[in-house]
Amino acid sequence: MRGLPPNRDAVLAWGIRASLLSYMSRDPDFEIRTTEAATFTLDDGLRMPGRVDAAGVLRFEGSVVLRAHHGALVVPLVGVEIDAGALTIDDPADERPPTPAGGSADLARDRPQARLGLVNLERTPDPAVGTMVFATRLAAEADALFGYNYLPDTDFDPLRLIFAPAAGLSSGASPARISFS
Repeated sequence: MRGLPPNRDAVLAWGIRASLLSYMSRDPDFEIRTTEAATFTLDDGLRMPGRVDAAGVLRFEGSVVLRAHHGALVVPLVGVEIDAGALTIDDPADERPPTPAGGSADLARDRPQARLGLVNLERTPDPAVGTMVFATRLAAEADALFGYNYLPDTDFDPLRLIFAPAAGLSSGASPARISFS
């Protein structure tokens, strides 16, 4: 993906897929686990702060893991990045521990963390200044994550990136404090 402003703070706002969340939340064992500044509610969806690096890769802080059916259905939003037209996560099939926030040199000791393309992104018009909106479609390699209940290219909810002002955040401010108005 081209066009992400380098060295900028941003917040990911994404509802994931309404029908999936409705299904999961009806399970009495449904649970939500979040770390660091990442948040998730059924009403507001995922909110995760991050920063675009000099190469244009947007890396997010924290994680959100949704579980239902005693762990038979898991949506692991861990190590979330946006690059080259896709939202990727740490591959849950990789046997290493998940990427800690901000990455770690310890993970690079043998090989980089395996990545899994979760959804492909297509930018859509948005008149709001400081935001980018994307249509999302399930990536081909992610259909197994959902037990093949969703075919590749199945529409997921739109994804919004909210960028901090060009001057950046004031010293000591956190991208988690960017307003969602």
